[in-house]
Amino acid sequence: MERNTVPYAATGRSKPIVLDHLSGDPAMAPFSTFPFSEVGIAAAVDARTFDPGVRTIVSRALEGQYAGPEMHPAVRASLDRFRDPRALTITTGHQLCLFGGPRYVLYKVLNAIRLARQFDRQDRPVVPVFWMASEDHDLPEVDHVFLRNERVHWTATAGGAVGRMPLVGIAGAVRKASDLLGMGPGADTLRVLLQEAYRPEHTLAQATRRFLHGLFGRLGLVVIDGDDPALKRLFAPVMREELLNQVVERTVRYADEKLPKGYGGQAHARPVNLFHLRPGHRSRVSVDDAGYHVLDGGPGFSSEELLAEVERAPQDFSPNVLLRPLYQETILPNVAYVGGGGEVAYWMQLRWTFQALQVPMPVVALRTSALLLEAEESAKLAQLGLHIEDLFMPVDQLGAEWARTHASVDTSLAAERERIGAVFQGIVARSAGVDPTLEASAKGEQARMNKRLDHLEERLLRAAKRREAVNIARLERIHALLFPGGGLRERREGLLTAVADHGVGLLDGLLDALDPLEKRFTVLSFGEKVSG
Repeated sequence: MERNTVPYAATGRSKPIVLDHLSGDPAMAPFSTFPFSEVGIAAAVDARTFDPGVRTIVSRALEGQYAGPEMHPAVRASLDRFRDPRALTITTGHQLCLFGGPRYVLYKVLNAIRLARQFDRQDRPVVPVFWMASEDHDLPEVDHVFLRNERVHWTATAGGAVGRMPLVGIAGAVRKASDLLGMGPGADTLRVLLQEAYRPEHTLAQATRRFLHGLFGRLGLVVIDGDDPALKRLFAPVMREELLNQVVERTVRYADEKLPKGYGGQAHARPVNLFHLRPGHRSRVSVDDAGYHVLDGGPGFSSEELLAEVERAPQDFSPNVLLRPLYQETILPNVAYVGGGGEVAYWMQLRWTFQALQVPMPVVALRTSALLLEAEESAKLAQLGLHIEDLFMPVDQLGAEWARTHASVDTSLAAERERIGAVFQGIVARSAGVDPTLEASAKGEQARMNKRLDHLEERLLRAAKRREAVNIARLERIHALLFPGGGLRERREGLLTAVADHGVGLLDGLLDALDPLEKRFTVLSFGEKVSG
């Protein structure tokens, strides 16, 4: 693979709050406990402590979650290392997207594994962890995947937490995905993995664990499911505090007020940031003068009744997007969380939430964004004479730049505009000297001339684009492949196709090539296929 990098700012794809977090802008310092840097993570490693009793409960829960399927020796070693009273974790997580979801999920996982290896010490072992968002209820966001620009959809009708849903009717989606994998060096391995993981008798959470284990087990990745009664009981004190004092809403509002102007908040905090789980439903808990109410026809509670219910059955409650990081950090000895730009933004809103609830806040690391260029795509870009930086222009601007560069004559009238401007400068001065009232008239004539030049320049560019229409059409086609719908391909195309086309050895190559601490967008160009 040929490797190039581009500053995130040059891609035009990152929010100001993310760019400033990456650069270590002093304005962002109050919103983190540790900076996102090698020094920051090392400091977090030194500072993190963890309750031995909590570690014991989490270790037992993980052993129970892994009971059944055959465990890779590297995962067995990671679970054993986690029991070490000095052990730490570096975590990433995601929704339970069908068949692993888009490519950037792959990058998140590999970043967490790489950072865990980099900061692992004999006196402080570091284990990579994937947090399954199994309690999410946004089924339309996870019931499909795009493979080779075709939508593979699982028709599910159940409601509630997606991780609990049985995979009824999944066979058709597995067949379609298997067909779309093609005949590359990794395709057969993935077909077997899909058939073993995504079976009707499994829930989506069980299938996702098996899938992730099949891909990343040999790299020691531990997969944890927060939808676990023993783990929820550890989180019950935080849930009670949220119900009694609306901690998230108060602290997030404080953070939003302190955010520099123009950043804005990523996530909205509610008076109660908990859901209630019951068969077929994950419903928001609301509060008013009459008490607490579970929406969607759920039960109502007085304050005392709801606190008693949390104590009796904490597994029936689920944190929302803002409270979920507090849950994660309560049950894991975490020193860094690897997330996308949106996640980075809402974690920045939580600095004082962590402080108020006395939960340690980890380093918030931006995952690597990457563009994988197949050999044929790289060849087409070379034929067009495009540079890596050119790819991130809007396609209309890219076509215009191509036309300007390859036109037989210069389509820019900047030099002429400058000369005419100098002439008008003299005319304006002379007019003002003769009669001050003529100065405005002379300036108006200059403005009209500039508009005529703009119009003529536009016509010259349109003519140049017509003459280069064939090449511009080629450019637009390759751009549409690399940026489907105008967005990054990593956000649309499923991770399966890259592994199918290049073999499972691709994971090792990407592990080496994608360094989140480099803080740059990575472009990887393939030549020969990666075997494996």
